[in-house]
Amino acid sequence: MRKNRTPGSVRGPPGNWRSYRDAYIARDAPKERMPQFTTISPTHIAGQKPYAWERFRDGRYVAIGWLNDVDLTGKPMDEITDLIRRQEYDNEAAAIQSFDRFLSLKPGDYVAVNNANHGLFGVGIIESGYKFQLRKHDCGSDDAEEFYPHYRDVKWVKTVYMPCSSLVSEGETPWQPYGTVGKVYPELPPYVARLLGISLPAGVKEIAILRPPDLKLVIEAVEILRKERDHKERAHESLVEDFFVALGYHKHKDIKYRQGRVDIKIETAGQTLLIAEVKAVWDLSFYNSIGAIKQAYNYAHDQGVRYVIVTNGDTYILFDRLKGLSWESNLLGEFQLTALQQEDRALIDRLRPARMSFPDPGEALRHLAESFTGRASSGTSQG
Repeated sequence: MRKNRTPGSVRGPPGNWRSYRDAYIARDAPKERMPQFTTISPTHIAGQKPYAWERFRDGRYVAIGWLNDVDLTGKPMDEITDLIRRQEYDNEAAAIQSFDRFLSLKPGDYVAVNNANHGLFGVGIIESGYKFQLRKHDCGSDDAEEFYPHYRDVKWVKTVYMPCSSLVSEGETPWQPYGTVGKVYPELPPYVARLLGISLPAGVKEIAILRPPDLKLVIEAVEILRKERDHKERAHESLVEDFFVALGYHKHKDIKYRQGRVDIKIETAGQTLLIAEVKAVWDLSFYNSIGAIKQAYNYAHDQGVRYVIVTNGDTYILFDRLKGLSWESNLLGEFQLTALQQEDRALIDRLRPARMSFPDPGEALRHLAESFTGRASSGTSQG
């Protein structure tokens, strides 16, 4: 007589109860977690990265600053965010993001110490949870009181400097060069896996870098300018102009240069759609360009413009002033033309004339509703 089996049960070979048991164990066992990967800068002091890296290496740790006399052991991220905001740091957003990423790492995750986008000083494995020690990390500052106290123990597996050109193959996305703690990736990038001799699972795919046909010439122009050591801000403005022409705007008619204090404006039918603040620095991001962002916001406020862009011609940081009540909440996203990914296409398409000239009124209303909802929630929690 055939016995009923529960759904999902495993049929074992007759008489082989061990195989039958092992099949159940294998089915129900939790899958092994892939190690995460991130990068961390050893210091914010110009010219002191090699010195600060040696402190990391010899001390077998990585560390970050801010809240220099506050032990954050056991504190949730919401409380840490409140503590940071009370300090009124100029780089508040960068501090919040750095702690969020730093604390998300787990023992067994990999960390690389980066020299901006030029190379990696070393790669290691996180061995501890969060730790605190006053004056733990000497970041090379002239200020005798400036140290990084928040740290994680690390077992270094690579400590010889590795230039980016020898690590990252053509078509691969390199690490983000900016920020105290870089983007946390859910698995090892291919270039790190190769360096460590680790085989990636078959399901892990390399991130494809896109070169859309309509942006190909613009991307090539960016790559040429990146190789030139001595160039002026005007060269970056030219890249921005080429980008907007590729999107469908017309020189002189739609694209306006040096209108008052504004570097570039995009206009249609006499209406300014967006303003762009152009910077002649390649190390540009939302988290290290607060001054440029605030300057652009002042221009946008004076002229009543909804969209704001801060760019160097390669990286574009886009804001919608109707989205939220602060420039941090206004952020729509950022993309890099020379490292363009599929998810960036939607943000670029948003900048095309058809979308900018006929914005979605429903989206604007949703943004406003979210802003006032957020304000009401914030007021309630503080009361």
